[in-house]
Amino acid sequence: MQQTKQLHQADWLDHFVTFSNGNKGRMITIEMVGLTVGDQPLADASPLLAIDYDPVNKGDKLTISTGTNSIDYTHTISEPNKIWQQQDDNGKVISLEIINQTNTSTIITFKS
Repeated sequence: MQQTKQLHQADWLDHFVTFSNGNKGRMITIEMVGLTVGDQPLADASPLLAIDYDPVNKGDKLTISTGTNSIDYTHTISEPNKIWQQQDDNGKVISLEIINQTNTSTIITFKS
């Protein structure tokens, strides 16, 4: 059964180091959704390179990078405050939703 869970902010730094290593190269789409930005596709069918989190005392941002051996595209989310992770029946992550202080969501969807 699919499961959605909220990731606790205290765990984000370690989580995304492990997560990036385990999911590097998976194809993703990235879109932003919010009242002030509407629905904006940002990347489609791009290989995940890394997701890096800088805690509040070091910049308070989360950066998504795509590319194979070097960065082709980056998207930075300032002041993230909630992250939701959806997993398939086997526990594999199929999407992430990152919500910032202005309630704008960045949604990362993993292609099969």
